[in-house]
Amino acid sequence: MPQFTRFFLASCFLLFLSSTSKSATIKGFVSDAKTGEPLVGVVVALDNTQYSVLTGLDGSYQLTNIPAGPYKQVALLTSYEKYEADITVTQDQEMKMNISLRSHTRMLNEVEIKSHYKNGSEHQARSLEKNSDEIKNIMSAHTIELLPDITVANVLQRVSGVQVQRDAKGEARYTVIRGMDKRYNYTTVDGVKIPSPDDKGRFVPMDIFPSEIVERLEVIKSLTPNMEADAIGGGVNLVLKNAPDKFTVNASAATGYNQNNFDHSYTSFSKKSIDFNDPYQKNGIDYAAAPADFQNSSLHYKNGNAKPNALLSLSIGNRFLKDKKLGVILSGSYQNTYKSSNSIFFLPSVQPGVVGTTGNVPAITDLELYRYCTQTTRSAIHSKIDYNFNDKNKLSLYGLYLQTDELEYRNIIDTTVQINRIGAGSGPVDMYDRSAFRRRSIANITLHGEHTLFHPLSLNYSFAYTKANGKVPDMTQLHLSQEYTVNTQNNEIVWKPVIFNSITHSWENTNDKDRSAYVNLVYKPEIFNRTLDIELGGMYRNKDRDNYYNAYSLKPTSAQQPFSTVDDAAVAVQNVHGMEPFNDLSYTVTENVSAEYLQAKAMILKKLQLLAGVRMEHTFLKYTIQMDPNNFQGQNGTFNYSDLLPGVHLKYGLNDKTNLRLSYYGSITRPSFFELVPYTFIGENITEIGNYYLSHSTANNFDFRYEYFPKGLDELLVGAFYKKIDNAIEYAFIHVGSGASQGALQPQNLDKPVTNFGLEVQAVKYFHSFGISANYTYTNSSVESEKKSRIRKPDNTGDTVLYVTQKRPLQGQATHIANLSLIYKNPKIGMDAHLTWVYTGRHIAFISNYIDLDYWQKGTSFFDLSLEKSIAKHFSVYAKVNNLLNTSVVIELPYSKEQFVSKDQTYQLPYQTLPENLLVKKDTYGRNYLIGVRYKID
Repeated sequence: MPQFTRFFLASCFLLFLSSTSKSATIKGFVSDAKTGEPLVGVVVALDNTQYSVLTGLDGSYQLTNIPAGPYKQVALLTSYEKYEADITVTQDQEMKMNISLRSHTRMLNEVEIKSHYKNGSEHQARSLEKNSDEIKNIMSAHTIELLPDITVANVLQRVSGVQVQRDAKGEARYTVIRGMDKRYNYTTVDGVKIPSPDDKGRFVPMDIFPSEIVERLEVIKSLTPNMEADAIGGGVNLVLKNAPDKFTVNASAATGYNQNNFDHSYTSFSKKSIDFNDPYQKNGIDYAAAPADFQNSSLHYKNGNAKPNALLSLSIGNRFLKDKKLGVILSGSYQNTYKSSNSIFFLPSVQPGVVGTTGNVPAITDLELYRYCTQTTRSAIHSKIDYNFNDKNKLSLYGLYLQTDELEYRNIIDTTVQINRIGAGSGPVDMYDRSAFRRRSIANITLHGEHTLFHPLSLNYSFAYTKANGKVPDMTQLHLSQEYTVNTQNNEIVWKPVIFNSITHSWENTNDKDRSAYVNLVYKPEIFNRTLDIELGGMYRNKDRDNYYNAYSLKPTSAQQPFSTVDDAAVAVQNVHGMEPFNDLSYTVTENVSAEYLQAKAMILKKLQLLAGVRMEHTFLKYTIQMDPNNFQGQNGTFNYSDLLPGVHLKYGLNDKTNLRLSYYGSITRPSFFELVPYTFIGENITEIGNYYLSHSTANNFDFRYEYFPKGLDELLVGAFYKKIDNAIEYAFIHVGSGASQGALQPQNLDKPVTNFGLEVQAVKYFHSFGISANYTYTNSSVESEKKSRIRKPDNTGDTVLYVTQKRPLQGQATHIANLSLIYKNPKIGMDAHLTWVYTGRHIAFISNYIDLDYWQKGTSFFDLSLEKSIAKHFSVYAKVNNLLNTSVVIELPYSKEQFVSKDQTYQLPYQTLPENLLVKKDTYGRNYLIGVRYKID
């Protein structure tokens, strides 16, 4: 017998003997004695032996190959009493030993301090979801820390029913909840609504929030009467970090790089010379600006390697004084990142063409190639002080400051598709270099109090002042062009010198100030041995908003001026007074919102809770445009309306682990301030105009959810929703001016009610060291709108336009969105890992007023990875990789590309890589890498 064969058989025999040896297994689960929740990372051991193991994500443990005999089993976990039990193990036995640990309880001067769910923990999040009065989904700080995301906007895309809208650089910025556009959602911080630094909308850019300062994120799907009502889609509530029960430190430092910066040079400029005030602001209305009033330094570009990203965060907190009455926490974050991105954009004509007998043929006028290099500096600081006078009186004061700076270089190469083109490489070219510095900031201070006036009456209140600011000072753009001529002797193309066209400078500044007050009385009498919870309250918010815009154009002093350098260009100021004082983009707004509500909550049956009430919300808005009233209609405007909004919420507890919820509530959405102002803004590609006649939207909302919390962090949530929306608002193309192809984008109320319904499923399951978290949302909406159809006349004498009705989904709504996270956690080696997938289905990105010519964004799949490994006591290292597959965002027209790539064409459109449809836009962002170290005491 060959030696290898003998060795193989001997090994098999020994393996068989080992599998049938007289040894035992001890397994079971470890849970909290009070709550029954599984405990992770508990040391379970047999005393004075080598047998020891840590519990997994589901609280399970297993000790194997235990010889027969008597042992003392122990279980140890910080903040819990030591568990000890004498056991006897027999041969071949599989013992099941479930262990319950009691938390430490100590008396401090007759004030009993008991352990509870740790702030920011997953256990706390599951408990809040289960016991809340409304339907909500919660993401804990612990989960956020381990995810691959560094901003709240990116975290939110992983919540059931939420998709995000990205900017051209790939940054997730705004949320779409249950298929409802960002306008239909609001953002609160610890329950207080905050204003937006956005120059146009009420919606808050969620990328302004770094993820490190958040204790948990709550996505609210149904509104109770004590909540602000302008959220047809839903609300996002950021609960910022609270003071911990003991001294806690969480600090991190990281660095990283964007893949595109490895592959290409990075273009940058200095912001030192940027002037925050324009000539009009500095010198007054009668001042005539001269070329010397404008800097060109921001057009002096430097090409090289991008600097590495730098990220720092720190949270430190504790409780002080007798009985730990005073709590203090300070949390801060600094992120400085460099990203590059590229875009391909085919600029459409407003009006489609007619080819032969085929109508509504999309027309492409220009091909534009974009290149972005963006430095983003995101800073945040949050502090909170709370003082418990006694068990009846509590006060807290907290402040928040957020600031995001963007230093962006943008280059556009623009060429016409048909005009003055004789073939590939012969199109006239326009070149644009733009330097922009943008600053967005939010500052908030809130005083919150909770007082028991007398049993059973209590009072709680919040008084807040919040200021949001967005500014884009001295955005500068250089416009050059180049054309060709044809050599008549050899028909070769000869390019002419580069021509200087213009330099533009613009300034924009937005201020939005809120002064808010929330007051609530809560009365809880006992009636028939059941507590009746009655709430009566209201809120008032005074808002002052102003927007300033001004621009200057510098043109060459001579026609066809050749370009050498920007400093050598001979220029003259075309509009020496800028756009002031008569400017419809500069306006002021005052808005007063007040509300009163009454709601009651009671267990009307043993397992059935009813919460019902009504809210009355009042809105008064007045705006003034800095425009000469003799030349412009609608300089001033006033809007005043009230809404009565009922709500009924039922929660039935099938058992202590299962809930059934059914809700109805009314809600509204107010138009954005900028939309109501009858402005005209001529953009680079599209003109936008306001709509003085725009009305607010109202909705009736129905929700159902089944909730099952089997054990620990496991959960199963299955829900359905239905919304009927009146006066829904969407942007649409309208014709303006005398030209047939002249158009503008305008917000409009849809003529008919919009229905939106869907299904949500979320499941979380843990298997010892492994876990899986998944959610799926199906959304279906129906919008009927009038569209145009341009067709050939029957007599073939020209073309005409017909009006037809077409059904479509809401703009921005994806029918299918899904998330999947594969989780690995091994407390024994201190390892955590998350592999995540986010899918956003196909949806309308841009609405055309011509039938079948809406622009659709293709479905996208983003994969991300995060790892964290403990390396020493209190220390760990972590790594995050975003966009593993380098996914691009693609916008297409559902129209055959054949006529645009046919060899019969003078010019075949490049980059048409889609199988069938016409590619309109493609954004490529690259991967992002991050590696860091974390220090923790908790």
